[in-house]
Amino acid sequence: MTKSSNRSVERAFAVVDELAENGGGRVSDLADRLDMPVSTVHDYLQALVETGYVSVDENEYRTTTRFLEVGNRERHRLEIFKAVRDELETVAEETDEHATLMIEEDDQAVILAVQEGTDAVNLFAYPGARMPLHATAPGKAMLAHMSDARVSEIIDRHGLVAVTSRTITDPDVLYEQLKRIRQQGYAIDEGERIAGMVCIAAPVLDKSNQIRGAICVCGPRSRIDETRRNEIATVAQRAANVTQVNLDYV
Repeated sequence: MTKSSNRSVERAFAVVDELAENGGGRVSDLADRLDMPVSTVHDYLQALVETGYVSVDENEYRTTTRFLEVGNRERHRLEIFKAVRDELETVAEETDEHATLMIEEDDQAVILAVQEGTDAVNLFAYPGARMPLHATAPGKAMLAHMSDARVSEIIDRHGLVAVTSRTITDPDVLYEQLKRIRQQGYAIDEGERIAGMVCIAAPVLDKSNQIRGAICVCGPRSRIDETRRNEIATVAQRAANVTQVNLDYV
């Protein structure tokens, strides 16, 4: 593929990202936000409409559920998604909180599956949502089982951006916490991505001891005291262990 072709693909996906981020848009607005000629944006949009990935109604363009179809196909191909089976639902039922299965992709934590317990807070979490690894309990659980060299590469590429006032932004503090996570077998984030929320995550390893993902439980700080944290950590670790065993038989 030529450089010009690469550039065209990058621009087309920039248009898609802009549509998804803003819930749609008109050609002129997209052109202004992306700093592209109106004619260029229009051509990309027309091509996306023809392929079914974008729809248009009264000059307002939006992404379609075709992307959801593509994502779901890939999700169901992943071994860890098959291996988690009923475990995530059990975690949500036992804790009454918000439970997620997350993986690492392109240096980010990505939600693969979500289950909500009876008391779960609406976190607007959905499969495919992405977030910084260092700012989440499952992200830190996964980082803890990567090599120091890999962690360093991720920090060099993306930095340690402050998502909230409690996000870890000092590499030395992060490395120290990753060491503690390996020792205790689970990770905690206390409002590091969402203020007022406590999240507890256990890593899912395969038989080669490679990190495959993390199972996480989130709830309001007011509900998750020290005793309950230990209980939730035990539930998450059990679910991660069952998922790890299931990976051998997928």
